Amino acid sequence: MSMTPQEAFARSQSGFAAYRDHRFVDAESVADAILAGLPKDPNGLYLKAICRRARQDRTAALHWIKQACDAAPGQLGFELAAAQILGDLKEFDAARSRFKAIADAFPTAVDPHLMRGLLERQVGDLDAARQAYQQALDLSETNIEARRGLAWVCENQRDWASARIHADAVLASEPTDPVALSARSGADMADGKPEAARTLIETQFDASRSTASHNASVWRRLGDACEAMGDHEAAFSAWEAGYGALREHLAPGGQFLDEMHGLDSLKRLKTAYGKLSPPKSGSAPEGRSPIFLVGFPRSGTTLLEQILASHSAVTSSDEAALLQPILDEAGDSTESLRRFFAALPRNRARLQSEYWERVDRMATPGSAVFIDKLPLNLPWLGVIGHVFPNARIILALRDPRDAVFSTFKRLFRLNTAMLRTYTLADTVALYEAAMAAADAGRRIAPDLRVTELRYEDLVIDMKDEIARVLLALGLEWESEMADYRERLSPSLSTPSAPQVEQAIHDKAIGAWRHQAAALAPYADQLAPWVTRWRYPER
Repeated sequence: MSMTPQEAFARSQSGFAAYRDHRFVDAESVADAILAGLPKDPNGLYLKAICRRARQDRTAALHWIKQACDAAPGQLGFELAAAQILGDLKEFDAARSRFKAIADAFPTAVDPHLMRGLLERQVGDLDAARQAYQQALDLSETNIEARRGLAWVCENQRDWASARIHADAVLASEPTDPVALSARSGADMADGKPEAARTLIETQFDASRSTASHNASVWRRLGDACEAMGDHEAAFSAWEAGYGALREHLAPGGQFLDEMHGLDSLKRLKTAYGKLSPPKSGSAPEGRSPIFLVGFPRSGTTLLEQILASHSAVTSSDEAALLQPILDEAGDSTESLRRFFAALPRNRARLQSEYWERVDRMATPGSAVFIDKLPLNLPWLGVIGHVFPNARIILALRDPRDAVFSTFKRLFRLNTAMLRTYTLADTVALYEAAMAAADAGRRIAPDLRVTELRYEDLVIDMKDEIARVLLALGLEWESEMADYRERLSPSLSTPSAPQVEQAIHDKAIGAWRHQAAALAPYADQLAPWVTRWRYPER
């Protein structure tokens, strides 16, 4: 049935209302009805596009938004949606170019800069995100979204003076804003004022006014402040409340996506290793012995990486996923790994060559040693050992109870594996699965050269422990390495960066005892690993 533009416009309003209410099926039905009667109607095309995006069909969303932009060129909302959808599809350069074109065409518009800030946060380029938010603020000095974005970026860059300024500006008009509360309380913590941070949160925080995703960081700050004040029971209650709510928000009904690196993936990997007999390994190209730094999160991998990277001959990866193409090819099931190992004799040289091409794009020219540091490459030692027979492994260890609890309380950014660290029970299960898979992988790659280093030994006798690792890498201690903190990258991206920036201390050794009651239900699960890594039972 045909429809006039006026009728289409009137009908689209009910569709946009349904969309705002998150009734996306109803909204899309309106879009379909409009397009059935008027196939080139801009609002119908736009509504169809944003509904497809809301329902996670981003390829179709791009198809419809392009038609909307063609039907009504120069519409700010349409152009912004197109840039956002390109970002959803990880076409980041195209999205950036589109945002720039929009900003040029609409020089007084704030939204292009705000949305580009979100894009850059997604990419992980905090400097670019900060620039985008600052451009928005320059256009509108009272814009709360720009201030909120700057508070978040400055908090994550640990620019506490700026984080405080922007957070205070937000809190002046929105006292319960969780992003600003997190940034402001983080600044108080950095200034050594946990009492101020705790008072701020307990006075102004209202978890019912925002989402679990936004609230989690405030709960983290509250837990950290309570811990710093010695109130360990309150600290655990804060972390448990905030992270548990986030877990349920991200995984309705407690169900988790079954993707590579997740808990189920690691369990499959261990089982597969036990059923396979990989072919005899060949030799890696002469002079190219990859070095992988692995370990469970919060076991000192970042500290160890930064100390080693202060050596004049060493470059490191800062957790770039350089192995991922190989792991994707291997898979995590018995059948996929059987096929992978069967084809490895003819594919090994290619896999090695492609890996080194990725390394060479990242490593400093002329670096004698490149350290590939990604903690949860740990379960993949069986694959690593056969793809790279000459590889060297640095295995960072820590008392399992400290490693588990420190991982749980840290609030890692979301990915398939870290989703399993938002409850203590899940973190214990992830530790078990990662370590079991690593042990099974070492059994099928018995020639793998592994140097184990315990966090506790590193912080007590740094020079001797680092010298021992350097010896395994064919290097010698350099006196400048004692001052490694002076060479830390200001853009160090891992969650452990704030601790690494501090002078080495042993205060975290045995910290699990403060949370012995919380860990007690998992004592039997962790006991074998306490024994395996030679830690005292109490």
